[in-house]
Amino acid sequence: MENSIPDKKEEFIGLSKKEIIQKMGEGFNFYPDKEWSYVLKKYWYGKTKILFLEFDHNDIVTGQYTISKF
Repeated sequence: MENSIPDKKEEFIGLSKKEIIQKMGEGFNFYPDKEWSYVLKKYWYGKTKILFLEFDHNDIVTGQYTISKF
C-alpha cells in the first residue's frame, strides 16, 4: 500500500491511532509507541521523505512533521 502525502500540515492533528491506520496503513509502527513514522516518498537518487506523528496519552495525534534525508 502506498502512502498518500497529506495536502495540508494539520491533516492528522486530532486523529486517533485507529483513524491514522485507516488512512495510512500500519506501516512498521508498534501500536503502543507514542511516535510513529511513515515513509512518504523515496526518490531514485536516495532521498527519502518521512512523516512523523506524535501521540498524547489518549493516543491522539498532537504533533506532526516531515523530514527529508539522504
